[in-house]
Amino acid sequence: MKGKKYLLFDADNTLYDFTATEKAALKRLFGKYSISESLYPVYHRGNAECWARYEKGELTLEALETERFRLFAEAAGLTADPAAMGNDYAAMLGEEGIMIPGAVDFLGKIKGKYSLSIITNGIARVQRERIRRTGTESFYDSIFISQEIGYAKPDTRFFDFVLNALNASKESCLVIGDSLSSDIKGANDAGIDSVLISFSGNASSDATWSVSSYNELLSLLENDA
Repeated sequence: MKGKKYLLFDADNTLYDFTATEKAALKRLFGKYSISESLYPVYHRGNAECWARYEKGELTLEALETERFRLFAEAAGLTADPAAMGNDYAAMLGEEGIMIPGAVDFLGKIKGKYSLSIITNGIARVQRERIRRTGTESFYDSIFISQEIGYAKPDTRFFDFVLNALNASKESCLVIGDSLSSDIKGANDAGIDSVLISFSGNASSDATWSVSSYNELLSLLENDA
C-alpha cells in the first residue's frame, strides 16, 4: 500500500479467535466451579459492561478482572469468590491460543513487506501467553498492550505512544481491526487511516476501508502499492 510502512493489528477477532478462546476458557471455568453453562449470557452482560467502562477510562484492567465476576456472581446468585474466578479465568484464557483460520498464512505473506505490530486492549499476561502459545511472536516487530502502556484504545494517548515507540508518522501507519468503538474510532481520533475487518461482511463508512477476509485485505495492500 502506497506510503504505508507500519501495519498496526488489533489482536482479538482480527488475528486471534477470541470468541473460540473465550468459549473454551469459560467452559473450563464453569466446570471447575460447577456453574451451569446456561448462565453464559449472564456473564457476558457483566463482561461487556466492564469492557465498555474500561474503554471509557472508568475501570482499570486490574479491577475489571474481579468486577466482571462480582457482577456475574451477584446476578446469578453464586457464592464463589470473584477474585479467585478472575484469576482462574485469566490463566485459562492464556492457555487457549486459537488463531482465526487463514491468519498465520496471511501474516506469512506480508512479513518483511511491512513492519507488523500488535495493538491490543487486554490483560498483558493473557495476551502475551496466547501469542506465545500460537508461535506467532516472530511475525511482530512490536507488541503494544494497553495494560503495559497505561492507556487503552480508543484513547489517542495509546496511539501517540505507539507512534513514538515506532518513530513513525501517522501517514505511514495503518490500523487494522474489527472494533468500531476502539480500533476505528481510535484511529480516526488519532488521524491514522484504518481498515475494518469484518468476517461477517459488515462495512462501515467510519473506517477508511472495509474488508471481509484476509484475501481482501491482502488485495487492498497489494493493489494500492
